[in-house]
Amino acid sequence: MSMALATSTAFLVAALMVPALQLPARRIGLTDDPCHRKRHNGSIPLTGGLAMFLAILAAFGLNAGNLIDYTSLIAGMAALLAMGIADDLFDLRALYRLLVQILVATLAVAWSGLEVHQLGQLFGPAFGTVGLGPFSTAFTVMSIVFLINVINMTDGVDGLAGGISLLFFLMLALIAWLTGAPASLLTMCLMMAAATAGFLVWNMRFPFRRSASAFMGDAGSMMLGFAAAWLAIAVATTPEADLRVYPIVIVWVLLVPSMDTIAVTVRRISRGQSPMAPDRTHLHHIMRRCGLSVTATVGLIHLSVLASGVAGVLAWRAGVAEWLLFSIAAGVIALYTVALLSAHRILRWGLRRRSRLVYNTPSLRPLGDQPDRKS
Repeated sequence: MSMALATSTAFLVAALMVPALQLPARRIGLTDDPCHRKRHNGSIPLTGGLAMFLAILAAFGLNAGNLIDYTSLIAGMAALLAMGIADDLFDLRALYRLLVQILVATLAVAWSGLEVHQLGQLFGPAFGTVGLGPFSTAFTVMSIVFLINVINMTDGVDGLAGGISLLFFLMLALIAWLTGAPASLLTMCLMMAAATAGFLVWNMRFPFRRSASAFMGDAGSMMLGFAAAWLAIAVATTPEADLRVYPIVIVWVLLVPSMDTIAVTVRRISRGQSPMAPDRTHLHHIMRRCGLSVTATVGLIHLSVLASGVAGVLAWRAGVAEWLLFSIAAGVIALYTVALLSAHRILRWGLRRRSRLVYNTPSLRPLGDQPDRKS
């Protein structure tokens, strides 16, 4: 079965299933309604997660003989999809979601045998390779749970989480191709990208549609995060590859959403809140409050994700030292975290900027503030 047929199947099934599932979703209450944190208009069906999973199943079925090693990936996606649907319906406690994520990640590592054993020469050749030894399993599980929540936390405006996931899967496919990884691994990355693209047909904003007609929900975001983590570890650790990719390159591909997740978590803990407590201090929230439109916000974040990913891959291919890539990434995360701890000052600056724009533009001023015209 050709790679092209598998990816086209994933795309078409996802694109067709999103609207097909909308009526059943509305009947069982699987919808997202506006509230103080959610500013969309109307009740939106949460069909994206299930549609993408059915698309992957369809493409997987066509390639079952070649993709037998990926059953733990499919099983983990199914488990998180089910838990996510339950969360979308009944609003489960954050602690319960976290426990299920840890359980699914642990079982996936035990089933697949995927583990991160070393992190590369993060501190330079003089210190050698940073090995994880007996902590490799725990680190791998923590990495999977972290990426699940990275994607979940970016799902705040139309097209953002889906676009980030699409770019990540495409970058993983590029790395798999550059390293000479097995064709089955490249196919899985492209299948995930295609299914995500099929969903984005209904979730992205276009000139002919001012807002999304379907969301992925927690079911979709957690499922995509798990798939992203599983495939990232597989690409970075596959023994069949002809060339080893720096582990830090994977971090660069998701540097922007990862730094946002880390910074928001640190801010919540510093304020005595639960790290899982929802708020409106993510990067996309700040950009919106500074006056950017949804389209501009999503486009700029997607562009930054693409730029950081391409920069990481090019630096790896050019032989840039791992310790330098690590230092830059750590510095960016640290600087953004410090900035977010002062987010209220940034937001006040954005509000002042918008006020100056209004009062410096006569056509935008309130009627009572218009200057008198000279006769």
